[in-house]
Amino acid sequence: MPTRREWLFGVGGAAGALAVSAMLSRRSSRNAARHDASLDDATMLHGPYGHSVEPPATLGPTALDDLTIPPLARAGRVARTITITQQRVQVGAGREMDAWTFDGRIPGQILRVREGDTLALTVRNLTPHPHNLHTHGAHAPTQDGWEPIPPGETRTYEFAPRPAGLYPYHCDLLPSAQHLGRGLYGALIVDPVLPRPSAEERVLILGGFDTDDDGRSDLYGWNGVAGFFARHPLKVPVGALVRLHVLNLVPDEPVATFHLHAQTFDVFRSGTRRVPDEHSDVVPLTLGERAMLEMRFDAPGRYMFHPHQPRLAERGAMGWIVAV
Repeated sequence: MPTRREWLFGVGGAAGALAVSAMLSRRSSRNAARHDASLDDATMLHGPYGHSVEPPATLGPTALDDLTIPPLARAGRVARTITITQQRVQVGAGREMDAWTFDGRIPGQILRVREGDTLALTVRNLTPHPHNLHTHGAHAPTQDGWEPIPPGETRTYEFAPRPAGLYPYHCDLLPSAQHLGRGLYGALIVDPVLPRPSAEERVLILGGFDTDDDGRSDLYGWNGVAGFFARHPLKVPVGALVRLHVLNLVPDEPVATFHLHAQTFDVFRSGTRRVPDEHSDVVPLTLGERAMLEMRFDAPGRYMFHPHQPRLAERGAMGWIVAV
């Protein structure tokens, strides 16, 4: 039989366990209530699969069209002037960051040229810091863009990008995470001489935004604005061939993915092939990687897209494609 001491400790231990259990139960109830309230808030904003990140109220449905709908393919020499500036940029509702930009926007303008034709880029650096402009792909090494452009100076790059495909362009000075993270990147489409099939084309560049100046992105978004395509979905015709040019330029995450709900797509890695590399509903992209994705939406409705990394998706990188 237990001694009196063992019996007392047993009762005390049981009572203590009951007390701890009751305390944890009350705490769990409070946490559950807070969690439920948080879910209710999110549901009110974007539905049960949404997030609480809103784009700036001043941005209407067409505000990012020039950064999302690429210019039409054309033959011949393409000349563009790009100005590098330093300024505050709104990347979400009530959220902004001290950015370095190409032409005052994040990302920079969509560049497009046909393979074999010349692309001439005149780059003006109006910031107090050295910058440059480097494009991916093959071209003359003298035009690679690794040399710094000093503050106040201008440099012209002239080259014939190859092969046909999808490429990022960006500032390539150190520290790279800072120059990319503050907004100096954009997309370059190089079309093949034999055109691809006609399609509804959209460009989606995933970026990270450091709004609290702690050296790490705390918001994420497509085409420079967190939450934009959750509030203002991409619209495409039912049954049309849709071609998404998707690039990952988030400098402080090892990988990001693009996942599409309720539909699958052909994957053309880097856009350099005419036949798909695979067929899927999710594609992984490390920093600087990109893919052309082709699909058709045969039924009208809302199709969600987002990275499959919760930190990225829940902090601004969720969106919708609406087939109408």
